[in-house]
Amino acid sequence: MTNDKPKTTSKPARPLPHLLRLLWQQPLMSIPFAFFFGMIMGGGTMHSFLTAYRMALVMAFGIGLAIWSTRFVLMPALEKRGIVKEDTPGWVFGVYYMVVAMVASYASSIVIHFWVLPGFLGNFRSVLIIGMFSLLFASLFTGINMALFYYRESLNRARAEQELTLARRIQRSFLLSQFPDLPHIELHALNLSSKEVSGDFYDVVPVGDGSYLLAIADVAGKGVPAALLTSMLQASLRTQAGVTTSVAAILKNINRLAYRSTNENQFATFFLARIEEATLRLSFSNAGHNYPVVFREQGAREFLVRGGVVVGILEDAEFEEETVTLQPGDRLVFYTDGVSEAESPNGEMYGEDRLYELISSMPKDLSARQVADRIVASVQQFLQGTDAGDDITLMVLRVREPGEAAPAAS
Repeated sequence: MTNDKPKTTSKPARPLPHLLRLLWQQPLMSIPFAFFFGMIMGGGTMHSFLTAYRMALVMAFGIGLAIWSTRFVLMPALEKRGIVKEDTPGWVFGVYYMVVAMVASYASSIVIHFWVLPGFLGNFRSVLIIGMFSLLFASLFTGINMALFYYRESLNRARAEQELTLARRIQRSFLLSQFPDLPHIELHALNLSSKEVSGDFYDVVPVGDGSYLLAIADVAGKGVPAALLTSMLQASLRTQAGVTTSVAAILKNINRLAYRSTNENQFATFFLARIEEATLRLSFSNAGHNYPVVFREQGAREFLVRGGVVVGILEDAEFEEETVTLQPGDRLVFYTDGVSEAESPNGEMYGEDRLYELISSMPKDLSARQVADRIVASVQQFLQGTDAGDDITLMVLRVREPGEAAPAAS
């Protein structure tokens, strides 16, 4: 589920640590340039090296401070005015930095002329030579600074990817892969994340009296913040499973927890049901989630609508509860909007009607897992190889036909 509320921006890089790093790096970076210029200016004597080092130091700090100012002062100002955007090509930034470095190198040459090496820009030939050296100096320093920047960025990105992979592995461990195989019903669910971690979750929780809680939820937003909220919602559900019998009361408690524990940009749709395996009575409450559908054995469709608002928006929200009775041959499908809102390359959405027709056309003897697999295959075929824009999560419950062999006791 996407979030239409204002997005939370990532924490910006801090200027001061970068400035402190610049202050100790530039003297070191000036040494090879001092050797280079010292050989040209005076044949490599100690005097020529020290003079060249002073020149290189002025150039290094001039260009370094200019690049720092560009990153932390100029670029934010250009972004604020809409001149530079997130999709601005990388070469544009390179041009900005190169121009700034050239201006800074000429300004540094003026400083050298008046305070470090008087007469440094004494004639036109010297100006041309300094212009060539300034271009070389600016290119090298820009390249070194950009290389260091992208190296640090690549390390941070690799570290973040490792953390996300670990978070995904932990999250996957919370999602059931083995489902109870019962005398009268069978269950299967799956989750395909559009990112490293998912904002959706499903769960099947035994209550202890032959009943099971069936849950599916979709948290607004994506990535780690959404995944953290899903973990909290799932933990709250499991904590209440053996204590509270009413699904509406459980949702009310979950809603209050979500409201108090998250910021205003976070909320979730949540569908919760309780199935009595022996009687096939299903009590449910729908907190703003996509309507699960009961596909009756005779062909009729029944939508599970009653409930309340999404969780996490109103602290004292009330939720209604309703009960339906399932029959042999019925199939119940829960899904998130990652299924119905999957978008093909030409911009067409998969849609609920296509989903309902697909399920209705499936043979009655398909297992819950086969139904789920066929739905996912249909969505992926519809996407035509493009990435899904949202997490795809669904759960299928199938009521066994009379006389159908029950699972062997383990």
